[in-house]
Amino acid sequence: MHTKWWTALAVAAVVLPAQTASAAVSPVVSPVVSPVVSPVAFSVASPAAGLSPAAMTAPQHPGHGPARPVDRIREQLLRHDRKAGLLIVSHRGDWRGSAENSLPAVEGAVNLGADVVEIDVQRTKDGQLVLMHDTTVDRTTDGTGKVADLTLDQIKALKLRIGLGGAQARTTDLRVPTLEEALVAVKGRALVNLDKAWQYRDEAYAVLTRLGMLDHALFKSSAPIAEVEQFLAQDPGILYAHVVDDANAASVGAFTQHPPLAYEINFDRLTDPQIQPAAVETALRTSRVWANTMTYGYAAGYTDERSLIDPALGWATLAARHGVSMIQTDDPAALDAWREGHRDTVPAGSVRVQAEDYSLDGKDVGYHDLEDDNKGGTVARPYEGVDLCDQAGAIVVCWIRAGEWVKYTVDVQRPGTYEVRARVSTPYDPAGRVSLAWDGGAAGAPADIANTTSHNAFATQVLEPARRLDRGTHTFVLRTDPDAYQNFNIDYFELVRVR
Repeated sequence: MHTKWWTALAVAAVVLPAQTASAAVSPVVSPVVSPVVSPVAFSVASPAAGLSPAAMTAPQHPGHGPARPVDRIREQLLRHDRKAGLLIVSHRGDWRGSAENSLPAVEGAVNLGADVVEIDVQRTKDGQLVLMHDTTVDRTTDGTGKVADLTLDQIKALKLRIGLGGAQARTTDLRVPTLEEALVAVKGRALVNLDKAWQYRDEAYAVLTRLGMLDHALFKSSAPIAEVEQFLAQDPGILYAHVVDDANAASVGAFTQHPPLAYEINFDRLTDPQIQPAAVETALRTSRVWANTMTYGYAAGYTDERSLIDPALGWATLAARHGVSMIQTDDPAALDAWREGHRDTVPAGSVRVQAEDYSLDGKDVGYHDLEDDNKGGTVARPYEGVDLCDQAGAIVVCWIRAGEWVKYTVDVQRPGTYEVRARVSTPYDPAGRVSLAWDGGAAGAPADIANTTSHNAFATQVLEPARRLDRGTHTFVLRTDPDAYQNFNIDYFELVRVR
């Protein structure tokens, strides 16, 4: 059994649509709740990493100096030794709490502790720079078409979809922001990282200089070094990070005139040349080392979800072993908590049950699955019928289908009334309907599973708002409605004592 060290802020605060159904419990997505934490430096040892506990201690937060936060962040960015404080880069802003690349997502990321907000830039038909990850507006808005074929007015008429978007994600009243609007939103507070903007670098530079905010933006690319240095030579105030992968691993340390402030090193294996100790040390002579932990493939197996289980499986090892001092994450709040030295536990009187820790009573007694094969393969309990998958590092019950059920045991230490939650993910709407049957009794009111916009976008949803439990051992069975569409993942269940 594993238990994530980070609870309340590890779950998404995505604002999800309430589902309507007679006699159904509407899925409630819990807001981010400040957990009870002890201000003790979090330090762990990982035999696999071969690191001492001291080596695994979270890097300290950048110190306080200049009056404006952005000046302090920029000052810290210039440090590139192994003692440099960790800088947090929030991927597409706080998309968990809003729509990706929206103004609330940009501002929310800063509020959650991000030093740098990564935003994606595209150019409209009439030459305006807007925030959009894809070359089309299809996934993230209620419209269709290429950004390059639409005017700014046409794009401003579109509504953004919540979270990571998708055809079944609900629309919001939010509009696609311009680069200028995003810059104004963070002025004085944080840096922005301009992704996908290299081909528009001259236009972006013009916007930044007109606003007097060149010192707020970090350009980046994997372009040939000569091309990069030509651009950097025009103004010593340009901030730049160089993206490195297998194809251009030799670029680390190859800049002659204008070394980047950071090397964003992408590696899918620890045998890749760009992440070898010699390459890292070369990078650290002039620059920070930046890693991406959003999902697998960017930093081998080091992911946000693995870090939530144990920082030694992700963030901590990147910092201690690989010299990383910039981490791009989809969970800036949890990363900031680790940086600050906090280790959260399950709130007092509350209980968590990992979804993979289901009953050992066997087929049709401890669970009922439509197929005997575990479709997750060898991830966990491979010879049993419940499907368990590795979802970006989270071990989840997956391939959930209508009519299936699974039983759990939970030890309650304090009698009281509990809110029963599940951390789930799904890109579908409707995604499922479930009910809980406690201690051999009848199933309670059904709860609809709401769209979280991606199988990788986990959110906490309420299954039962009030369940009275005595102290002792209890069982519950999660039952899926045999007549409802079912397609979602479950990471864990949590019983939060409310009174």
